[in-house]
Amino acid sequence: MQATYYAGVDGGGTKCRAELYDASGKLLGAGVAGSANIARHGETAQQSIVNAVTLAVANAGLDTQVLSEVVVCGGFAGANLPSAAAELRAWYHPFAAFHFASDLHTALFGAHAGANGAVLIVGTGSCAAALVDGEVIQFGGHGFLLGDKGSGAWLGKQAVTYTLEALDNVVTAGPLSDAVCEHYQCLTPTALVDRLNQAPPGVFGEISPLIIDLAATDEPVALALVQQGCQYLSDIARKALQRSKGQLVLTGGVAGVLGQWLDADVRDAITTAQKGPEWGAIALFCGRESGGSFATGDSK
Repeated sequence: MQATYYAGVDGGGTKCRAELYDASGKLLGAGVAGSANIARHGETAQQSIVNAVTLAVANAGLDTQVLSEVVVCGGFAGANLPSAAAELRAWYHPFAAFHFASDLHTALFGAHAGANGAVLIVGTGSCAAALVDGEVIQFGGHGFLLGDKGSGAWLGKQAVTYTLEALDNVVTAGPLSDAVCEHYQCLTPTALVDRLNQAPPGVFGEISPLIIDLAATDEPVALALVQQGCQYLSDIARKALQRSKGQLVLTGGVAGVLGQWLDADVRDAITTAQKGPEWGAIALFCGRESGGSFATGDSK
C-alpha cells in the first residue's frame, strides 16, 4: 500500500531526529526530540519517536492529525537486542505503520545508498559496522556499561574517574580535572559521585567537547584518553572496512572532531555519506513501495 507520507527516524542515546517526506521523496520537514535508546529506556524512546515525528509534521506545515497517515521507518540504538526489539514490536503507536532496525543498519544503508561499505558511529556511544550484500556485521556497540569505548560518554566517564582520583590526591590534578569540576559544579569527591552516580550516558557525554579541546592543546591526560579511545575506534573501523571492501563514512556527533586521531589508513578510507540515516531507514523498508526517490535497487 502506497502511503501519503514517510518519516525516517534516527534515534540515539542523546537525541531522536525525524525527517518527513512525501511519496515522491521530497523532504517536507524535520523535527528533533530527546533520547531514543530503546534498550535503556523503552518508554522514553517511544515518546521521543512520537515527539520527533510530530515536530517534523508541524515543521512541514501539516496538521498533526496526519500522523495516522505516516509510515515511520527508523533506526534506533539498542534495537538489535531481542528484548528491546520485542518491546518495539508490541508498541501501540499512532502511525499508519512502523518499521525499525538498529541505528547501525539504517546509518549504513543511508551512508552508502544501499551499496556495500562501512560506517564508524561515534556519538554518545560508539560502533563500527559493515554492510555486505544487505547483511550488517557489527563491531563494538555494546553499550555504556560494557563497551562504547572512544565514545563521548566513554571519554566523559574516564575523565570523571581521573578527576575523582585527583580529588582524592591519588593522581596529580590538572586542567582536565579542573574543567570537570567546573562543568559539574562539584568540588569534592562526594559531590561529584552524588551528581553522577545515577546519571545516564548523555550526561557523561556532555563533557566530551572540553576533553577533545584540551587534547588538541596537548594536555597530557586528555590527549592520552583521546588517543586510547581513537586506537580502539581505528581497530573496529578497520575490521568493518576489511569485511565490506568499501569505503568508510564517519557519523555521530563526536566522529568528525576525533577524525584527526584515527590511524592513517582509516583516515584514507573516509568518504562523504551519500544519504542520511533517516533517508536510509525509509529506503531500507519502503524503497520499492514508495515509488519515489526511495526506490533504490538495493532496498528491501
